[in-house]
Amino acid sequence: MNKVAILLLMVMIPITAMAAPQIAPLNKHQKAPFAGVLYNAEAVAEMVAWKEALTQQHELFIAQLKESLEAQCTLQVENLGAELDGCSDRYDQMLAIKNDQVEKLETLALNRPNKYTHWFFAGGVVLGILTTIGITYAVNK
Repeated sequence: MNKVAILLLMVMIPITAMAAPQIAPLNKHQKAPFAGVLYNAEAVAEMVAWKEALTQQHELFIAQLKESLEAQCTLQVENLGAELDGCSDRYDQMLAIKNDQVEKLETLALNRPNKYTHWFFAGGVVLGILTTIGITYAVNK
């Protein structure tokens, strides 16, 4: 309700300010030089104080809203920074595990002696010869 009143007054004050102001001090029993509303000194002081109070309320509301939005933005930036740090740490850990695994496999591959290599070669030659003889025998029969 208070915000609605403030917004209504913020809209109404500029409209009344757009009319050309005419000020003419009057004494008691004197005729007014123009049609309008007559305010006494207390009413004018009250209106000026009311306008200043509304201006201050508006400025406080804007300052509070600005602080709130800045806090939200700061929180979001900090959360994204923390998430990025977490992803970077996880990536670094996975990369370290992968590099360790590659080093272990390289060590195993390079340190493993291939003492049966000549037996595999000889077995392949013998198997090839036997296969050729078997196919030739089967075709000629």
